[in-house]
Amino acid sequence: IERQLFEETVKTLNGFYAEAEKIGGSSYLEGCLACATAYFIFLCMETHYEKVLKKISKYIQDQNEKIYAPRGLLLTDPLERGMRVIEISIYEDRCSSGSSS
Repeated sequence: IERQLFEETVKTLNGFYAEAEKIGGSSYLEGCLACATAYFIFLCMETHYEKVLKKISKYIQDQNEKIYAPRGLLLTDPLERGMRVIEISIYEDRCSSGSSS
């Protein structure tokens, strides 16, 4: 994969994670409502963080379909790896590696 495409993916992911961690009015309100309802509010609504994680999953799915899969690669959502790594799997075409008769 071209370096520019990979760097763009990483920068976009970093931007999403920064957005998820940003503390604003909605995060403050979520915290207050959580305390006031003994955290039962989270049974009825998603947090800002969860909403951004869904955006990240959709972005990764789109990137896999448009960029990575056509090149024989698969980008794994960092959430599935404990937010520690960006995993890229390489797929081989098994049909072309077999012997011909």
